Amino acid sequence: MVVTARMGAGHDGAAAELRKRLEAMGVPTQSVDFLDASPLAGRLLKVVYEAWLRWAPWAYEATYRVWFIAPLLCSPLVWVLSMIFGRRLQRWAARYGATVVVSTYPLASVALGHMRRRRLRRFGIPVITFVTDFASHPLWVHKGVDLHLCVHPVTAAAVEKATGSKAVATGPMVAQAFREGLADKAEARSQLGIPADAEVVLVVAGSWGVGKLESTFDTLAATGRFFPVAACGKNERLRRRLSQRPGGMAIGWTDQMPLLMAAADVVVQNAGGLTSMEAFAAGLPVVTYLPIPGHGRENAVQMEAAGVASFAHSPKHLMETISEAIATRELRAARGRSIFLSDPAISVAAVADQGPPLRAPKQRSLAGRAAAAAVAATLGWSGLNVAAGGAATLGVGTIDLSGPGTAAYVAVRMGASNISDPHLAALLSQQQISAVVEGDLAATNPGAVHMLSTYGVDVVNGGWGSASQLHVLGQSGIAKASMALRQDLGYQVDLLAPDQPLSGVDLTIAGVQKMKVLDPVTTVPPTGPIPQAVGNRVYVLDAEGLSAQKTIERLQSLLASLEKAGLRPQSMEALA
Repeated sequence: MVVTARMGAGHDGAAAELRKRLEAMGVPTQSVDFLDASPLAGRLLKVVYEAWLRWAPWAYEATYRVWFIAPLLCSPLVWVLSMIFGRRLQRWAARYGATVVVSTYPLASVALGHMRRRRLRRFGIPVITFVTDFASHPLWVHKGVDLHLCVHPVTAAAVEKATGSKAVATGPMVAQAFREGLADKAEARSQLGIPADAEVVLVVAGSWGVGKLESTFDTLAATGRFFPVAACGKNERLRRRLSQRPGGMAIGWTDQMPLLMAAADVVVQNAGGLTSMEAFAAGLPVVTYLPIPGHGRENAVQMEAAGVASFAHSPKHLMETISEAIATRELRAARGRSIFLSDPAISVAAVADQGPPLRAPKQRSLAGRAAAAAVAATLGWSGLNVAAGGAATLGVGTIDLSGPGTAAYVAVRMGASNISDPHLAALLSQQQISAVVEGDLAATNPGAVHMLSTYGVDVVNGGWGSASQLHVLGQSGIAKASMALRQDLGYQVDLLAPDQPLSGVDLTIAGVQKMKVLDPVTTVPPTGPIPQAVGNRVYVLDAEGLSAQKTIERLQSLLASLEKAGLRPQSMEALA
């Protein structure tokens, strides 16, 4: 039985090719979708994942990085996944008489691995994971998996080190159409309507068409040299937009990728998934540009380190990298094809012949399923907030102010007793100091917020004010504060300076509204010593409980400290 998930064409493509090869060897094979093992939870996972990639990529990056820094956080999630999806997977395996289960999808792999290791109701047949990417992570591999098949020796070595389990580098799982019988370049371009003499760049962004494909297309088309062909997948809006622009071509969901690769000179991609493997098989150079967060960025690094792809870091570097890739195409083609070491289906077939089929588990009661769902929801929500807290600590989704500098970005967190004072507003404007205004304050003092704007003071979103730090209800105050400030000012505030830890919901809402997060900040207390002045830092004077006069005096002390350190105050507006 082969387990995949409709979370992108890469996992499905590898599963379909594996099934095709196994059946050609006479091994009966059945494919199932992991997400169908619990339809409601599966739909939720898919919606959240797609929303992360489209609207809140930093949230996905945050979660991805926390897996590596605190892998113990993965254990509760893996337990929940096996609890929700495991019993149905076990029933499917028993129904189809499976003697081995192969997963091409990360969450299925760890759920099955957990089921193989547990003492009670242990999953009774071998589990194989086929790692479809160069980059593996703690939610891709598991100690309980009997065999990991990997696309490259570097990946296999990393998996063995992480799990202590056997890992074998077989190479990618790619359809034969990309390795044999590719059309002639001139013929392919003629069929697709591509200029015969162009330098053609096939730009891909996975089956969902996510990431900054549009920016890549525009950058290439603007050169007048390269002809971008954008494969937009199922993102029909993107295809329509790009179709209206000169200098390139945009196509939607297609089964003509072998023909497109035959017509292209180079592939520019942002995820490092199945399309990259297909390009290696077709002998096309691969360049990564503006990778999606998490596994996309990690794949870019790993493929470049393995010498099979290049990672371009700027528009200028992209042009140079593409030119070099085209000039050295034969060398790069040989490197890409060299990773196809063996047939993964042979390894699977060898394990499938070794044991008896699985027995079906007992039916769980309705109360048991309800309890499992409740525990899953609680742990999932808690995990999201833990991940977001760790991400904020790491700087994910926030403005990067690392490194030395002579600027000091200064703001005052306003309060009810000082926000209406024109003398304070005038000082803030004169010294280029921002005002951090919380939503509840803006809602009760709309005239004062408008006055700040008329004085030319830059206003920063301070959140809603007091709220539960557990974020039990999602802390929708970020959105409420944004709406209140927009009503008072007549425009959207671009910066967020929260006074409490951020939740995953906070990060998502901030990203949807395109707000940049100022975190961490140096809080200047209303009394006591002024913190040591250091360049390239954000200083927020906490003046919520101070009168206007006391705020001015405290602010002047802060400015004097900065001046003594040779730092010049600057408005937060420069960071927007």
